[in-house]
Amino acid sequence: MPRQMTCPSCGEAENLEGRRGDAGIVVTCESCHAQWPRDIPYTCATCGGGDIHTRPRALTQYSRGTQLSIVGLHWVPLCAVCDADMLARANQQKPVPGQYEPAAVRERRGDDGDDATNTLILPR
Repeated sequence: MPRQMTCPSCGEAENLEGRRGDAGIVVTCESCHAQWPRDIPYTCATCGGGDIHTRPRALTQYSRGTQLSIVGLHWVPLCAVCDADMLARANQQKPVPGQYEPAAVRERRGDDGDDATNTLILPR
């Protein structure tokens, strides 16, 4: 999940510098000198829970005609409650498919306002 890094004080997106400290990486805005932690803990967008685990998502491309190859991995947050099936799959050393949208990132709601289950048929 790409993050858009902008200064919360002035909105600067270019002149930002990160420094590693004891509590993680702290980002400093070179324009207004504001500082904030880069790694803010995730909460689930669907249930609001804090039991979030990051797992790799496969980045794919067609390398030879119709041959689909994994060319990289991108880490995505998965909620232990809302994304339980995908988290169990990821814990078996299988990457999260590229088309899977985690409930921790985008709120899942059904047409009638109830939480909807994300049905995805996965290869074994």
